Amino acid sequence: MRRRLAVHLGVLLVGAGVLRVAVVPAEVCPPVDRAAVEAAARGAIGWLASHQQPSGRFTYGYHRGEDRINTSYNEARHGGVVMSLYQAHAVLGSDAALAAADLGVAFALDDLFDHGDWTAWAPGGAVPVGANSLLLAGLAIRRLDTGDPAHDELMQAMGRFLLAQQQPDGSVFDSFDRSADAPIPSYSLYSTGEASWALALLERVFPGEGWGEAAGLTLDYMATRRDRVEGRLSRLPDHWAAYTVAELPPRLLTELRLDYTRDLAGYFGMRLRFEAQRRGDGINLVLRWFPGPPAGVGTSAEGIGALHRLAASEPALADLVDNIEERIVCTAGFMVRRQETAETASVWPRPQMVEGAWFYRGYSQMDDQQHVLSGLLSAIPVIERTQEEAG
Repeated sequence: MRRRLAVHLGVLLVGAGVLRVAVVPAEVCPPVDRAAVEAAARGAIGWLASHQQPSGRFTYGYHRGEDRINTSYNEARHGGVVMSLYQAHAVLGSDAALAAADLGVAFALDDLFDHGDWTAWAPGGAVPVGANSLLLAGLAIRRLDTGDPAHDELMQAMGRFLLAQQQPDGSVFDSFDRSADAPIPSYSLYSTGEASWALALLERVFPGEGWGEAAGLTLDYMATRRDRVEGRLSRLPDHWAAYTVAELPPRLLTELRLDYTRDLAGYFGMRLRFEAQRRGDGINLVLRWFPGPPAGVGTSAEGIGALHRLAASEPALADLVDNIEERIVCTAGFMVRRQETAETASVWPRPQMVEGAWFYRGYSQMDDQQHVLSGLLSAIPVIERTQEEAG
């Protein structure tokens, strides 16, 4: 009897070990404090600012193994970097971030298109919603941070462009055809959420003008119909939607929008828990692959960071706070560890193109820094408070 019990116990122990190693690997959550997170954020700012051209255009990407700079460009990512740098000034007071963001805005202001009833950044043929939304979000963050009204009229004119692209059901066409003088009836992956967030921020800058209601209309479309209308098989986990719902005033937080918040929190939490299990070596590499692309990890980090601000102030979401904070702190820890330092950068042909960045299989680009930077910035208040509580 004892022998049989021992055999069964042994099988259970082996099974538990296999489950832990092969099915549910342990999470890696390195300890982290505010100083380390701030240092990592400043490193990302340094990478973006130091490789910015005098025109305001940022360096798009760099492959360290090939020692090759990617000369492509993407205006939506330009707007996103500007937005992230303004966030960095708001949180850290970084003069370098403010200067680089202002230069990035100047780059866009050279290509404004005045339609008469609205104005937008038009860097090419069609006028893009995504690039304008992120640039506008950055300008709104700058306004809320500095109080400088220099861009107020432009911000409202850009907001009217987004309203012109918004459809009665809340959907947002992703570009405007200047030659046909009409919106192009098509959608892109993230521009809808980007537009809703920019409108939500305009509500904070210019309250009572209807921007928040417009943002809420698009948020409801994302929560209920977007994926079916736009041909996706599953719901898009949109970090821009998380930003939107976190910025809406309490009067606009309907039950539907709060339920959508829970769905988003569940996805981001699951995504970041899975990421914490990735080590990129041995059997873990087979089961979990390499640590994920920094931009992808960063979007989940900033999404859950935005939701934390809402959950911490909204009683209906109070039960989410502890789990969200656990994910935020863990993610900050492993992303700080994954950043290239002066020491790790020194072995590459151009260390200055490596230090401060996050790479995926040898390559890094501007949105990798943008999204991880924004995620780390959202983690700072949580880590600061947990440090204070720990004494």
